Amino acid sequence: MYYPSNFPRNLESHLITLLLKLQSVWEKKSDQSNKLWHKHIRKIMQGKEFAIFGGKAPPYWWLQFMLLRHKKSFIPAFAAHIESTLIKTKIRSISGIVPLTLFTKGVACPFNCTYCPSEPNVPKSYLSDEPAVMRAIRSHYDPFIQTQSRLIMFALSGHSIDKIEIIIKGGTFSFLPRRYRTFFIRRIFDACNVDTKKYLLDEKIILSRASLKQAQNKNEKASSRIIGMNIETRPDYVNKSELQYLRKLGVTHVEIGVQTLFDDVYTKIKRGHTVADVATATQQLKDAGFKVGYHFMLNLPGSSPEKDTEMLRMGFSDARFKPDHLKLYPTTVTKFTKLFESYQKGEYTPYALEKMIDVVIAAKKNVVPLWVRIGRLTRDITTNMMEAQLFPPNLREVIQKKLDTDKIECHCIRCREIQLDMPTLPITTRITTYSSAGGKELFIEKIDAHEKCLGFIRLRFPSYLFDSSIKPIFSSLHNSALIRELHVYGKSTPIGEHLKKSTQHKGLGEELLLIAEELVKKEGIKKLAIISGVGVRDYYRKFGYKLTQTYMQKSLITSH
Repeated sequence: MYYPSNFPRNLESHLITLLLKLQSVWEKKSDQSNKLWHKHIRKIMQGKEFAIFGGKAPPYWWLQFMLLRHKKSFIPAFAAHIESTLIKTKIRSISGIVPLTLFTKGVACPFNCTYCPSEPNVPKSYLSDEPAVMRAIRSHYDPFIQTQSRLIMFALSGHSIDKIEIIIKGGTFSFLPRRYRTFFIRRIFDACNVDTKKYLLDEKIILSRASLKQAQNKNEKASSRIIGMNIETRPDYVNKSELQYLRKLGVTHVEIGVQTLFDDVYTKIKRGHTVADVATATQQLKDAGFKVGYHFMLNLPGSSPEKDTEMLRMGFSDARFKPDHLKLYPTTVTKFTKLFESYQKGEYTPYALEKMIDVVIAAKKNVVPLWVRIGRLTRDITTNMMEAQLFPPNLREVIQKKLDTDKIECHCIRCREIQLDMPTLPITTRITTYSSAGGKELFIEKIDAHEKCLGFIRLRFPSYLFDSSIKPIFSSLHNSALIRELHVYGKSTPIGEHLKKSTQHKGLGEELLLIAEELVKKEGIKKLAIISGVGVRDYYRKFGYKLTQTYMQKSLITSH
């Protein structure tokens, strides 16, 4: 019998008794709200027979595991009700997918930027007490074990795990040997190709040892399909050969460590590349269809509130840049960095927290466009590792509170996505056009009456359509427009199912795709290519797209 390593097997009978008591209450009560069920659990836990739990409710995933393992002992409707009311951290899946963060092993970067921690036996730029790093350490950085354990925990926490976004961290991914990277990605696919619920039920599972390509093909119809894959690298490691290799792996989203847009600051922090490298990388990534994320850092040595304000303005107004996704990190003085030494000597003096907050709020109010998503405003660095606490760990909440107090709205996607709300009619289509990295971008979104974002497509007319001297990295992309991302928000809904309180699987993706196709036809472009995640290929096949050189492609020429 399979049991998660952190499940207390000695408590199994007590957990079953608890669930049977809850079932008895469920059969009698008409009010079955989430809040009431938590109250029922707390009340039952006060009984003497549950003294072994110390008066505290057990972790809800323990209950989910018992419901799954002993499903014949419970009324199906009760089990379904408990599964829906005991979902932990609902925010994990309200953007339409479940994200899995995994770590590669090793240094993964040959540079020594002053702010970057180099803790022994931990991936460079990360620290051993960050939650995701701690999970990776427990798994010995094994990609299969990391993936499988996270899928199990998400499943037992009540989340749908059929649409997975893989986020790979650990430093400069492109610096690692290709043999290791191919192995790492292959084992992620192997883990996602296992039916997690059958595995938990101890049904016979044959663990795959397929090639990368075979594992990818299997994932097209797997129970946990990889709909996107995100890696992080440096701008100066982006080139044609690397991008072709990333596509072979199935990568769809690349985050680049930009940090600043000033060469003099790069010199101070010993970054080792230039602003020109950022511009070149952005164009190459976008022309290959990748979703592009930037990491920006505030309060770096040599910067100032004025410079950081200008950096953010340039990032979204200068046509060389304009990322799709942004992580905005305040500089942190941590252990294992050269910056800490500079701070001790008085060579680095950061500007005040209040000024940094003002920079962020001004950017959210006046600079950040509606086609970008601000994913993070801080790193998961604990105060234990901070040698100087320059900002509170809950900085994002502090900033949001000030935005609310001052009645300032941020228009980034994260602040507008529909999440668990139902849209307010009417639902309309809005198209925003802008120039970026030598090409033309169309951000096509479905919004409700309050401008909440239900879903969108990023359609690109690449630079090689406007400049014949530029060649696409794949021959099949010649004379082709690109869809770099299609995303429908709302509660993650299992493939083939329809939930009343979710915007997924209501035809919005198809509508957006048809709009994009018509816009491409109007421009006289013959083909449309999509940088599809491996697990989404079957979805696009329904609309006439075929797999060619790792892209889902369709001819838009009408035959007579």
